[in-house]
Amino acid sequence: MRAGIDSEAARWIAFRMAGVAGLLAAGLAVVAGRAVQLQVVQQDHLGSMARDQYVRPIELKPRRGLVTDRNGATLAADVQAESVFVDPKELPPAPAREPALARLARVLSIDPAGLSRRVAASRRFAWARRRVSPAEAAAVRALRLPGVGFVQEYKRYYPRRELAGQLLGVVGEDGEGLEGVELAEDDELQGEAIHLDSLRDGRARQVFPEEGGTGRVREGARVELTIDQGLQHTAETALSAAVAGAHAKAGMAVVLDPRTGEILALANAPLANPNAVRHPGELRNRAVQDAFEPGSTFKVFSIAGALEERAIGPEDSIFCENGAWHVGRHTIHDHHGLGWVTPARILAESSNVGAGKIAARLGRERLYRTYLAFGFGAPTEVGVQAEARGTVNPPRADISLATMSFGQGVTASALQITTAMAAVANQGLLLRPWLVRRVIDPAGGAVLAQATPTPVRRAVSPETARTMARLLEGVVTDGTGKKARLAGWRAAGKTGTAQKADPLGGYSADKRFSSFVGFAPADAPRVVVGVFVDEPRGDVYGGDVAAPVFKQLAEYALQSMGVPPSFAPAAAKPAPASRAVAEAEPVEFPVVESAAQEAERSARAARGGIAVPALAGLPARPALRTLEQAELMGELTGSGRVVSQSPPAGEVVDRGTRVRLHLAPPG
Repeated sequence: MRAGIDSEAARWIAFRMAGVAGLLAAGLAVVAGRAVQLQVVQQDHLGSMARDQYVRPIELKPRRGLVTDRNGATLAADVQAESVFVDPKELPPAPAREPALARLARVLSIDPAGLSRRVAASRRFAWARRRVSPAEAAAVRALRLPGVGFVQEYKRYYPRRELAGQLLGVVGEDGEGLEGVELAEDDELQGEAIHLDSLRDGRARQVFPEEGGTGRVREGARVELTIDQGLQHTAETALSAAVAGAHAKAGMAVVLDPRTGEILALANAPLANPNAVRHPGELRNRAVQDAFEPGSTFKVFSIAGALEERAIGPEDSIFCENGAWHVGRHTIHDHHGLGWVTPARILAESSNVGAGKIAARLGRERLYRTYLAFGFGAPTEVGVQAEARGTVNPPRADISLATMSFGQGVTASALQITTAMAAVANQGLLLRPWLVRRVIDPAGGAVLAQATPTPVRRAVSPETARTMARLLEGVVTDGTGKKARLAGWRAAGKTGTAQKADPLGGYSADKRFSSFVGFAPADAPRVVVGVFVDEPRGDVYGGDVAAPVFKQLAEYALQSMGVPPSFAPAAAKPAPASRAVAEAEPVEFPVVESAAQEAERSARAARGGIAVPALAGLPARPALRTLEQAELMGELTGSGRVVSQSPPAGEVVDRGTRVRLHLAPPG
C-alpha cells in the first residue's frame, strides 16, 4: 500500500516538473520570439526611436551678410546676442514656480502671463525672450533661477540708426528678411546653414559631438547698394526739415544718376529706426509704394509728347484764354491769366489751360502712348516689394484729356516720376532704376552678381529731350521754380502742386501734394532729384516747399561728384521776379580755393569734418534744426528766411563750428 502511494506521488511530481518545464520552455520560446522580433524584424524602427530620444538634428545658421552703401560703409550687420530660454522640468516646484517666472518676466520687460503660458505648453524648452541686451542678460544671471539658460544667436544691427531705415527694412526673429532690401535680397544675405546631430544626456541636456555633419556654415553674401551714405543723410535731413517746417504729413525724395539709373538716395520722412520699430507702418517705403496724383510735374511729359509728335513746335503760340477755359460743362482755371504764350511760358508759369490745349492738339491716343513710353502705369522693377504701379488709363472725354495733361486723373509714385524725368535728362532714353550694385562673396571677395545700366525704351528723341531741358531751365530761372536755382550750376525742373482727391468724391479744398522734380547741370545732367511733400500747410506750392530741398540735394551731389560749375561767378545775375513766386533768393557761388585752403579742407574731411548744409531759403527754425542735426551751431541775424550763410554750403568744417545765418523777409 505504501509503495503504491509513493509511486503515485512520484508520478505527480514528475508531471508537475514536466508542466513547469513546459511552461519554462514556452516562456523561453516567447522571449526568444520577442527577441527575434525586436532585434531582427523591428530593428530599424526601434533603433530610430532610440536615436530620437538622445539624438536631435540641429541647424547652425550663418552670420547674415552685410549691407553697405556704394562706398563700403556698413548699413546693416549681424552682431552676437544672447537669447533666454526656460526648461520647465528644471524650474522650481509649483508653489515657487510662478513667483520665479514673474521675476524673470519683470527683468526682461515681458508679460508674465504670456511667459507662463509658453512654459506650460512646453515639456523641455520655451523661449523667454530672444536677443536681449547685455544689461538684461546680466540681470537674468543675477536672478540665479534654475531652469533658465542662454543661447548665443545673431542680432541684426543698423549702425546708422534711421539712415535709409525704410529702404533697408527689418529682419524677423528667425533671421529672415521681412521688409525692404532685407527681404528683396534675403536669399543672398541668408547664406547656407549646415545640419548636425547633437546628443542629449539623461537629463535631456544638449551635448555637441566633437565631430558631426559635413561642410561648413557659409556666411551670407555682402550686398552693396547704389546709394551714397552722405547724400542719403543729406536727403533725409533736408526732407525732414522741410516736412517739419511745412507741418506736413510726410515727404519723399529720390536722387538718381540719369546716365546709369542708379538710385543715389531714397529718403522718406518721418524717419524710422529699424533697431527699434514702434509700429509696422513707419517702415513703409512711401517713395516706392505710394501712388498719388502728381499734378503739374506731369506737364513735362505731356509737352514732351507733343513736341515729339510735332503736334506743336517750341516756338508755337498757344492761347491760354486769360486763365479760364471752358471744356464742355467744366472750366479749367490758371493761377495767373495768360494770353498767347509759347510752351516755355506755359511751363514757367505752370498753365493748366496751356497744357490742356497742347494735349488737345496731341490727341487722346498719342497722349496715352506718351505716358506709357515714360514708364507710367507699370512698376519700375526696382526690386523692392509692393512697388506701386500707378494708374494711367486712356482718356475717354475731352475733359479727361485736359486734366490728365496736368496730372489729375492719373497716379504715379515718386520713383516713377523721378525716373521719367531722368529719361528727359538722359537724351530721352528711359533706364530701369536700380538699388543693388553688387553681391560679393565674403570668403574670397568674388563678385557673385553685378548690375549694369538697363535701357527700357526710348521715350522721346534726343532732340526733343534737349528742347525740354532748355524749356525746363526757364522754370528755374524765370518761373515757379526760382528757389531751385543752384550756386554755380544750371538747373532745370518743374514744380507741382496737386489737389488731393477726397475719399468722398471730388478734390479736397485744403489738402495738397507739393513737388519739384529736376536735374543739373541742365546742359550735361549728372543728377536728377525728385522732392515730394504730402499735405503741407501754409506755403503749399511746390516752388516754396519742395524746390529748396532740390537745391540742397543737387548742390551736395554735384559738389561731392566734383562737377565743375556751369558758369563763373562774374557771369551770374539775379533772376527777375515772377508773379508765381513769393520771394526771390540770392544766388550763391562757390569760392575758388587756394592750394592752402584746399589742403586745409581735405585735412578737415580726413578728421571726420562736417560739410556745411545749404540753408538758403529756409525759415529760422528749420535752418537751426538742420544745423543741429549736422552737429553744428547756428547764429542768426535778421528775420524771415535765410539769404546768406558763412561758412558757405559745402565747406567742410569741424563739429561744433558756428555757422552765421543772415535772414531777410520775403519781398
